Amino acid sequence: MEGNSIVQLKKGETILRNVLLSDIADYERWFHTETEWMDWDAPWEVWEDGEAEEFVKGIAARVDQTPETFYRFEVATAGGEHIGWVSAYHMDDGGLAVGIDIPAFSSRGKGHGKRALQMFLTYLFEKTNRETLYTQTWSGNTRMVRLAEALGFAVCGRVKDCREVRGALYDGLTFSLQRAAANCFRDVF
Repeated sequence: MEGNSIVQLKKGETILRNVLLSDIADYERWFHTETEWMDWDAPWEVWEDGEAEEFVKGIAARVDQTPETFYRFEVATAGGEHIGWVSAYHMDDGGLAVGIDIPAFSSRGKGHGKRALQMFLTYLFEKTNRETLYTQTWSGNTRMVRLAEALGFAVCGRVKDCREVRGALYDGLTFSLQRAAANCFRDVF
């Protein structure tokens, strides 16, 4: 076993866990060679020289840490393959929003993203006592839009034509999920 490896949450073939030292090689690959996922996760944001390296160093600094409340988990398969992450961040208005990235292309379309977000949302509702959680994306990210809707999120904010991606304009979307609506997947893990 590596470091303080603690499996935090598990549902079917999907695991949310703390970061391991072995995950750093995956991040190096995802930020430098297998970057297709960046075409969907805020593609208007351009990483300047050295920013990806600093981000990966920040992830590496979290190895063996076990905070009271996790605002980031690594997503892995039951077979142990590290395939991505879920994270939460505070929006400008103080709301707590969640995000997910599954850079491992071969792991998409297998339900890992949905299970990972269900577990993460359930976890955050329990740990933070918030009544509402959010997610944000752009209208061209149809996979994320479909996932949010499948989990019970509803659009609560739209900024028309605010995102330019590959020469086209898209809406910025904010979705909300009420604690009561999330109770339908409380038996997630």
